[in-house]
Amino acid sequence: MIATAKIRSTKHLQTVQLPPGFEFTADEVWVRKDEATGEIILTPKAPGPDSDGLKSLFMLLDEAPLPADFLSERSNPVEVPRNPLEDWSA
Repeated sequence: MIATAKIRSTKHLQTVQLPPGFEFTADEVWVRKDEATGEIILTPKAPGPDSDGLKSLFMLLDEAPLPADFLSERSNPVEVPRNPLEDWSA
């Protein structure tokens, strides 16, 4: 669906008046600009104080905490420094 929206400008901001059928159900939107095309994209944020999802993540960790030995047996081999110009010839 394509329609025309009205843009209103003040000294410090612009507002976009959306036509019927383009209403958001969220209170806020994410705004990003596609640098290649110049298009401005509005994406609804999830409603409520948990819009970033961090609260849900911490609740999940509280419900099922990681074991005390999580990643304790991981072995990280020592990296031998290498010459970045090793394969380069002039």
